[in-house]
Amino acid sequence: MNKIEKISVVRIISDLIKADSIIDSREMELFDFIKDGYRLNRECLSDARFITFSDAVNNLSCLPDEDKEDLMGVFKKITLADGMCNKDEALLMIALMYCLEGKYEAEMVHVQVPQQGLQLENSQVIYVESDYDDEINEVIGKNFQQIENAMRLAGFDFAYIPQIAKTYRATPPQLFSEVLTFLTPTLEEKELAEIQEKVASMTTAEFCKEQLCKKLHINCLADTYPSLLMKVGETISENNIFANFLKIVIGQDILGEIKQFIYRFTSMMNAEYSILRNIYNSSDRFIYSGVYKQIMDLCLMKENTMSIVLLDTLKQKIRFPEINEELKVSRSEKALYVLILAESLTGGLNLNQPISIKQKRLHEEKTRKIMNKYGQIYRLFGGDVNSLPNLMDPTIRNPKISKINRCISNLSGKLSSPDEYMIQRTNEGLYKINVDSSMIYCFDTDPTPWMQSERWRTIVSI
Repeated sequence: MNKIEKISVVRIISDLIKADSIIDSREMELFDFIKDGYRLNRECLSDARFITFSDAVNNLSCLPDEDKEDLMGVFKKITLADGMCNKDEALLMIALMYCLEGKYEAEMVHVQVPQQGLQLENSQVIYVESDYDDEINEVIGKNFQQIENAMRLAGFDFAYIPQIAKTYRATPPQLFSEVLTFLTPTLEEKELAEIQEKVASMTTAEFCKEQLCKKLHINCLADTYPSLLMKVGETISENNIFANFLKIVIGQDILGEIKQFIYRFTSMMNAEYSILRNIYNSSDRFIYSGVYKQIMDLCLMKENTMSIVLLDTLKQKIRFPEINEELKVSRSEKALYVLILAESLTGGLNLNQPISIKQKRLHEEKTRKIMNKYGQIYRLFGGDVNSLPNLMDPTIRNPKISKINRCISNLSGKLSSPDEYMIQRTNEGLYKINVDSSMIYCFDTDPTPWMQSERWRTIVSI
């Protein structure tokens, strides 16, 4: 098991222990046993703070089946170490089951929770698709009440966009307009009318692309098979909050798959779970709770245009596809940028000079690994390792960082929040790029999240 995978194990165990807001002595005893068994050192424990639960699950999904089976046994023991499994723990376990047991087509994604006040909740299950599927939508339409009731009994709010749009179409226009004016008094009348029209006529595909992709940056929904999307928890990293989502691909037997999902979830819980109350609807009421509130808040939220960072080693470029731009710097500077992206996964690139003799020996070993990693990346961008610049020399390193940041700053007219894409130096002297890891892709034949690439995972774990 490599370094990234060990860090991922720590992240998952940490989230499972903290999920019920109680840390039990039995959990600590079991954790000590696991640390010895998997050789999880202090560095792994420290670095686990800088990845999300979603990152961790996706990293472990590439392990051999027997290793994943062993880990699932460990995760189940941790969950039940205190004799209880509540809803928050069960949500994390259901994500692990779907992604690591190999029986289902599922994946984890995460997004930074927006600061505009939108609160994403664990109690929602959203049907998503990028293209309309006639058969599945027909089944959901005919059985919506049955599905909704079953989900409510398990503590979930089922969001089916056509049904929500139908509810908004039935809302009297005058009431709709008054409520929107109350919620967003700064909007012009024309903008209010556009929003009213949009939410009353939106389709699932439009909602996925226009709201979930463009505003929340859940990029996998731009092209997705019919699936169930649910939030399974949050990760706090570097004072930012990230929402972790499980996406389960569903087939034509949607009723059977929803029934199995509910059974798997409720059978794990030996603590009480809440049954969501039904929302009473009438012509003189505007529903603004549960999933209706979430969707309305999302539609009212201003679009935040950002771009993924695409590492295109075939063309030896770093691109920002959404704004049709690239990072126009030398090979060594591109490699430096990617090196810092990689090191940012675990807190940042540490080039601080040591003080003691013992620290000096450790620093020399770490320097050797950093330069090895830098050389591997440099080669991917067409560089000759024999002419690799010495990053330990600040007279070489600092001008390169300045040039990279200057090039990104020049994109400020197109790129939203360019500071997040620049190389920053923290108070501890670490070099870091604050772009969320879910926004970093590599290019083989298609754009792929870079931690799903075996080649990049191997390089990053050096």
